[in-house]
Amino acid sequence: MKHLLTFLIVLALPLVIGCSKSSNVDKKDKKVEFVSGFYCKIDGKDFMLADSLTYGNKDERSFTITAKIEVIGGQYDDFFFFINTPIKVGDFNLSKENNPGHVQYNTNQYKQVKSDFDAFWSDAGKLTLTKVDDKTIEGTFSFTVTGKVNDVDKKISITDGKIKVKIN
Repeated sequence: MKHLLTFLIVLALPLVIGCSKSSNVDKKDKKVEFVSGFYCKIDGKDFMLADSLTYGNKDERSFTITAKIEVIGGQYDDFFFFINTPIKVGDFNLSKENNPGHVQYNTNQYKQVKSDFDAFWSDAGKLTLTKVDDKTIEGTFSFTVTGKVNDVDKKISITDGKIKVKIN
């Protein structure tokens, strides 16, 4: 009888521990914290790319930031920021006039054939760089882009943007 009682306790212990209330957060409630790479909301939906899919380039007259994911036969999203002034901490307007810069956003999310994509160009918005050094660009952004989907004008809102990318 003593062995049977010990056996039942050993069997029941994992159930009691597994069912007890704890401070663990359900995975669906846990938000991914932005550490580095590229993050924004596209028309209110989270979009994030890791470091390996994002980078910056600079020369003495301009700089670019690229964030791109391309899955053959699947998702294609590409953000390309072009700013035609030297890189520095500060605010940069993102406009149609390219003064001082613009963003092009390419995506296949509206296409039946995933090897094709729609191109959108920034209407208005702002890129704010908060840290610039020889290795890294950090900042925030928000803007709207316009383009055509099936020959119909479409406007997309890009908000809550964050970048922390390496400079090539």
